[in-house]
Parts: sequence; C-alpha cells; structure tokens
Amino acid sequence: MLTIRKILVLRKLPLFHDMRPEILADLAQIALEKVYTKSQSIFEKGDDGSSLYIIVEGSVRIHDSFDTKQPTKTLAILKEGEFFGELSILDNETRSASATAHDDSILLEIGQHAFQHLMVENFDLSQNLLAALANRIRNLTEKIQKES
Repeated sequence: MLTIRKILVLRKLPLFHDMRPEILADLAQIALEKVYTKSQSIFEKGDDGSSLYIIVEGSVRIHDSFDTKQPTKTLAILKEGEFFGELSILDNETRSASATAHDDSILLEIGQHAFQHLMVENFDLSQNLLAALANRIRNLTEKIQKES
C-alpha cells in the first residue's frame, strides 16, 4: 500500500484526524500492511500484544475464546475505519480478547515501540489516544448498564 493511501486512511480515524501532516507521514511509515482471509486468526486471547490494528478494508470480530470447551462470545464486529488492540500500545500485557477476520480484510499494524516513540515526540498523539480510550470505556459502561 502506498504511503499516501496510508495517510488518507489514518486521517479518517478519530484517533488521528487532527494530526499534522508530518505526524501522519511518520505514522504511515511505521504502519505495516497486513492481509487476512475470512476466518483467519489475527491474534488470540492470552497472546503477547505489542501493536494496534486499523481496519482499512473488511471487518474483524473481537471475541472471547480462551476456553476451548465453551463457545466464543462475540464482543464486537469492527468495520473499516475502526481500530483495535490499542491497549497493547500502552502496556506489555497479554491480549484481553481474540481477533479474527470476519471478512477478507486489509489492516494496518502499528507496533508499540515505534508508536510510543512518536507519542513522546507528539503530545497531541498521546492526548488523542487517551481520548479514544476514554470513549471506549464510556461506551462499554453504557453497554453494561443497558444489559443489566
């Protein structure tokens, strides 16, 4: 994927929409294109995590599948323009859920070390990531409250 296409994809994300062009160019340089076929595992719950993913095309199912004796529970179906795995950018913990390509998908993968380096240099990037995480927590809280 061309760098300019990566920049255009990144710019559409709420996480990066107000970033300066040079920061988007830096992000595009560290974003690796990954292609997954339908039903292909991206990562499993409990795996070491060190990157976040952005969906360029297709969709991804986030699910809980650590116990092979019980059916998996779908936590979310994410589509083009959404991201996942962001907790791995901030810590060195294992994955808290599994991710599987719901359709044939093209993803951008951004590694922890390169992203953290950019966050140190760009306060806006750090602030946007924290705002995105806060939004996810609010949405999950609302979902839990509705289900109770």
